[in-house]
Amino acid sequence: MKSILLLSFGLLVGALIAQDKPLPVLQYVDGHGNSYEFTADGSGYVLDFAPVKKDMKSRKYDGGEPATRRVSKERFETVVARIDEAIKKKRLARSRDRGTALIIKENKGDFKEYILPEGSKDIKEIEALLYTLF
Repeated sequence: MKSILLLSFGLLVGALIAQDKPLPVLQYVDGHGNSYEFTADGSGYVLDFAPVKKDMKSRKYDGGEPATRRVSKERFETVVARIDEAIKKKRLARSRDRGTALIIKENKGDFKEYILPEGSKDIKEIEALLYTLF
């Protein structure tokens, strides 16, 4: 499972580099695969929401419409503080299974991955905070 995560992350990094888009400083992927990416932009941040879309043939999950929002430094720091709180608890999952949440965090050019366990209070609170940004 770890190799799949690394491959996915590598593909994401490659795609972003090919687009000349700055790498996100923080990415949160919920239990359905919807992605929230924060990228530094001047004095604030840009938050890109990339949902999993519904496949009409299979009638699978639809995470909504893609969206982009500007986020102030203060709001971004609130999200980071809540995510850091979850990470510090060290109640992390070992593998990225359905229902878990993935956090990819950049720190001084180094990317770290953390997996929050399915059904955790941390997931509910982080996602509630992310929803307020839209």
